[in-house]
Amino acid sequence: MMPLFTSPPVSAQTTASLSRSTVERLSERRYAAAGTRAYVVGTLDGDFPPMGWHIRGEMGGVWAHPLKLLDGYWFALNGQRLGSAERFTTGTGYVQMEFPVVQGSAVTRTEFVPDDLPVVLIGLTLRSAQPQTITLSMTAHSDLMLAYPWGWSQPLSAADAHQQDEVWFDRQLSALVFHEMGTSWYALVALSPAAAVGTLDSGVEDTRLLPEPTPFGHPASGELHLSVPLGETEVTIWAAVAGSAQSRAAAEKALQTALADPESLLRAKIAGRRQLLGRSAITVPDAALQAAFDWGKLNLADLRMTVDNMRIRDVQEGRAYPLPLTTLAAASGVAAGLPDYYSFFAADIAYTTYALIACGQWEAAMAHLLTLRDASRAVNGATGKVIHELTTDGAVYYGTNAHYGNTNETAQFAIAVELLWRWSGDETFLAEMYAFVSDGLRYVLAALDSSGDPCPEGRGMVEREGMAGQTLDVAAYTWEALNALARMAAERHDDAVYHWARAGAAALHRSFDSAWWMPQETLYADSLDDCAQPQIQVQQRHWINAVPMEVAVAPPEQALAALVRLETPTFTGANGLYHTGIGGGPDGRGEARVWTLPNAVMAVAEANYGRLEAALPYMRAIAHNLDLEMPGALPEILPSPDYDPFGDLAERAMFMQAWSSYGVQWPLVRHFLGVDPHAPTRVLCITPQLPADWPSLAVRQLRVGEDTLSVTVEQAAGEYRTTVELAAGWTLFIGHTLPAASRIRAVTLDGAAVDYTLLDTTRGREVRVQTPSGDPHTVVVRVR
Repeated sequence: MMPLFTSPPVSAQTTASLSRSTVERLSERRYAAAGTRAYVVGTLDGDFPPMGWHIRGEMGGVWAHPLKLLDGYWFALNGQRLGSAERFTTGTGYVQMEFPVVQGSAVTRTEFVPDDLPVVLIGLTLRSAQPQTITLSMTAHSDLMLAYPWGWSQPLSAADAHQQDEVWFDRQLSALVFHEMGTSWYALVALSPAAAVGTLDSGVEDTRLLPEPTPFGHPASGELHLSVPLGETEVTIWAAVAGSAQSRAAAEKALQTALADPESLLRAKIAGRRQLLGRSAITVPDAALQAAFDWGKLNLADLRMTVDNMRIRDVQEGRAYPLPLTTLAAASGVAAGLPDYYSFFAADIAYTTYALIACGQWEAAMAHLLTLRDASRAVNGATGKVIHELTTDGAVYYGTNAHYGNTNETAQFAIAVELLWRWSGDETFLAEMYAFVSDGLRYVLAALDSSGDPCPEGRGMVEREGMAGQTLDVAAYTWEALNALARMAAERHDDAVYHWARAGAAALHRSFDSAWWMPQETLYADSLDDCAQPQIQVQQRHWINAVPMEVAVAPPEQALAALVRLETPTFTGANGLYHTGIGGGPDGRGEARVWTLPNAVMAVAEANYGRLEAALPYMRAIAHNLDLEMPGALPEILPSPDYDPFGDLAERAMFMQAWSSYGVQWPLVRHFLGVDPHAPTRVLCITPQLPADWPSLAVRQLRVGEDTLSVTVEQAAGEYRTTVELAAGWTLFIGHTLPAASRIRAVTLDGAAVDYTLLDTTRGREVRVQTPSGDPHTVVVRVR
């Protein structure tokens, strides 16, 4: 039995670890320790109360998707429960809780999940003031159930889709074995060193340990007991919870692998997370944004998921449970959020892709899009329409050809594919996705356009009543998607698709302002009734008013007017952009909840038009809530007039949300640093623009194509200095985005005067100097 932490290997020491701690409101705040095949969710005090709403009260505990394993686990020394933790720490790849002294022993509980193993490891470190032998007990409470059906699903709900769990102590394995009768679902719980005794349901000494029952579970309980001698040095006992929806053998293999050397697995976990922190190593002169950028990398890694044998079936919005259409042997991606949104979503990955690119984790986005493509083909055939949501057991809840939405997701899928190709240069990925993307955009512009105008119909991101047939976000994202498809078609030498996509984008652009702009509102309509004559513009003050600026389809004059309007108290509160502005919505009540996504969209929209000081409040609103529940986790919804983040645990939003990083990482990399690669042709433009009071901004190890890039930007007294380091073989365009009304005095490359070009963009006038990569290059722009 060893102390819990030992020095990590040399290779893991190149990047510092992160940690954040709290002692406040621990029983009201949720946390996760996660890997790609399992996670544990509880409260910061170490408890596991009922939480979540997809299956009400059942979304916490231990999961090895698609299977829930346990409601929770609890520890006692000499029969005395540990009680509530007094301090919680999120580390780099693990979490840790410190408990009050129990039976003369100080106790620390450390949890982590090795990637690629369906197992949660718990290290209980004991420090005694004097030599003694204590009895350690671990209580485990099972609740084996699949991620779908949900609580309200038909013809089977979560309440009647499961049988009673059974439990026994396997003496050969020294483990509690939980099994749902009539299934291949197993959960195993064991200690290392091995427990000498296991007791079952009636042997649970303190029934107060067990969670409140819910209508959906058929649980079982058991205990493990171990005699532990304590001396002058601390001792760590390891517990493991492993499981499988496939077989007991798979669960046993995971359990044995995990307990063979937990310390080594922990060191590997920390080293892997440190390696991710070393990518896109940014230096920001704003502590909150710096922390949010760095922790966002770890959030995205924690939300990566892999499941096997996913049986794809169309459950028709919870009204059917047919036989599977096909089985995906393995599926990987990025969950939208915890605890309820651990599924494959299309819109979520579209926004999250920007952050995954910015922090160098784009393979996760590619895998997710491939999963959605395969599932979409299974249920939607040749149409190419992208499904909305795929649960980890293969249920397609929404987004088939029969549904009137979400049309935006097929467009945003195309945008994400092209963006990944442009940054990675991965021609194989483009070849795999191209036909599906092309089919999808042709489908939405044909089958979903009954009026014959340039814009498809169907619901978009706003899931509220009162929207007319065409929505603003669908129009704007379709325009951007058609442009993205044209660029991909050009690469594929597909002239027919290239000209079709270019023509469609041009038609949308020509009609956009005349169809959507409402001069009396200084906003674009958020939906159109295109069946009315004349066409009726509908304005309900939803957050999608920012989308035309997010994709830069709005001309600067209208963009400026709309952004200024959206910044007013009608739309923006202390924590950012409301879902629906005051006085808006179908009933005129508005919806004063602030999701991180509208803040992210607004930050990108402002930055697209060179308004960095205006973008910062939306970025900082996300960043300042990094510790809202779990220290170091960016949440889904921020505190706002219509949302209490500490409400009922069964009704809350996500405490960790993938797309939240979009509003921090992407503006800093794409707009502030101005990085814009075209990796397939090895061309890279870097035209930074910093807030006036920022002296500098820098990034190292930013992935572009197969290489990594370093950029340092400095500004002072009318001088803008950009230094770039990149391997040979690229054509660089280095410069700066000039302040309005400034005039150039001089431009130098590596200290010598140089020719330059000027380009007017929505961000402003850009100065660009062309040079080959290889050696470090510094461009200095002086203005007056």
